[in-house]
Amino acid sequence: MSELSFAELGLDPAVLEAVSAIGYETPTPIQAQCIPALLAGKHLLGVAQTGTGKTAAFALPLLSRIDASVTEPQILVLAPTRELAIQVAEAFTSYASKFRNFHVLPIYGGQDFYPQIKGLKRGAQVIVGTPGRMLDHLRKGTLRLGNLKALVLDEADEMLRMGFIDDVEAILSKTPPNCQRALFSATMPPQIKKVAQTYLSDAVEVKIESETRTVERISQFVLPVYAERKLDALTRILEVEPIEGAIIFVRTKAETTLLAEKLSARGHAVAPLNGDLNQRQREQTVEDLKRGKKDIIVATDVAARGLDVPRITHVINYDVPYDTEAYIHRVGRTGRAGRTGKAILLVTPRERSWLRTLERATNSPMEAYQLPSPVELKKMREEQFETQLLGFAEDKKLAKSMALLDEIAERNEMDIAMVAGALACWMEAMQPGSLPLEQPEALPVVSSTPPPRRDRKGGGGRPGEFRKGPPKGRGGPGGAGARGKPPGKGGKPAGKRPPRQSDAKR
Repeated sequence: MSELSFAELGLDPAVLEAVSAIGYETPTPIQAQCIPALLAGKHLLGVAQTGTGKTAAFALPLLSRIDASVTEPQILVLAPTRELAIQVAEAFTSYASKFRNFHVLPIYGGQDFYPQIKGLKRGAQVIVGTPGRMLDHLRKGTLRLGNLKALVLDEADEMLRMGFIDDVEAILSKTPPNCQRALFSATMPPQIKKVAQTYLSDAVEVKIESETRTVERISQFVLPVYAERKLDALTRILEVEPIEGAIIFVRTKAETTLLAEKLSARGHAVAPLNGDLNQRQREQTVEDLKRGKKDIIVATDVAARGLDVPRITHVINYDVPYDTEAYIHRVGRTGRAGRTGKAILLVTPRERSWLRTLERATNSPMEAYQLPSPVELKKMREEQFETQLLGFAEDKKLAKSMALLDEIAERNEMDIAMVAGALACWMEAMQPGSLPLEQPEALPVVSSTPPPRRDRKGGGGRPGEFRKGPPKGRGGPGGAGARGKPPGKGGKPAGKRPPRQSDAKR
């Protein structure tokens, strides 16, 4: 990552304030190269794999150049899939959170035209959408590009693969001559090169190499989980895994402190590690981990860079990383010095499409992580309790304790087993969760099989659900660091002509 900070790149103060609030610390390599060029108003051709931080690379500088008081479209982003369009729109909304009366509108196929037309009439400075539906609005006259200042083609090679290239060129031909253009693509096939030569003359070229590497000696696992149950899943993982030392990675500085506090309240020896700590505090936190005073560190990518602690047996990705380089760096914190290690990734439904990208980056498939069933967990807790109990059998105070219990049993005419049971209940009341007295609940984590869709007029399942096929209605919220590209498939409408390929994917 670049040594520059976002403050040194010349971003608009409102954009910079939003970036700081999100918790971003330093720009990724592609951001460090793209932001200055786009701030200077130049065309840009970016060649980089998915997951290198491209969205912020074009969103931050373009937002810094627009007039937020004008409610007409000034930035147009074309994405190959509705899922990516929604995620990019959500990222723009986050980066523009400090602007007043600012609107970002995603438009894509599979959704009724009416809410999209209503949003366009209301006014939006940023439009993000799929080529087919974008072209439909241009033809209807509901989308006007007279004040457009910038156009971005995101994942251009994917749009080519899905048959959108003609639609893309039709949209490009309708943009103003002075419109700034940026094209991002993982590869450069001839047709994409032709588009770049035609519409991005004298473009600054940014190329980010991303080598495929094997993460050796590290077992990689993935656990699909709903976002609202991530903490429950993490708590159970920490209970059942034979952890000596662990690093839990999150995206932001604020989350390191928040999650560390929650885990500390559950009895774990944990500390946060983030960019707000001074050098002395960072060194002390790492030293505590090395010496066993702390068993868990909750860290951001930047704070944990270069961290080498041999006793780290587990890396848990509580938040999916923004790019493949960050993932490789994260899991590399374990399996050091010839040791083996274990990496567990918690992934929400919206982030599932990231898995193939990460597997390609590490040249290693991820296994499905299996949480123990409630019955298995109860048995495990009972065995642990028995081991701990027997550990006190040789305690020097045992004779005094036994004498006291015998006296209580005799005085109250109770069986000694009943007294021991009452003692266990008392201990549980004094420290809830310390004894395996109750059956653990089953965690409703995401299974490998998508839940059934709940069809209703104007919308599909609830936000965050897995869906079989494209979502209907407006998409729900999702993570900005996890950008996927699963193509949607449209069905054949009753009583109408069979849809073209481009229709089905608009």
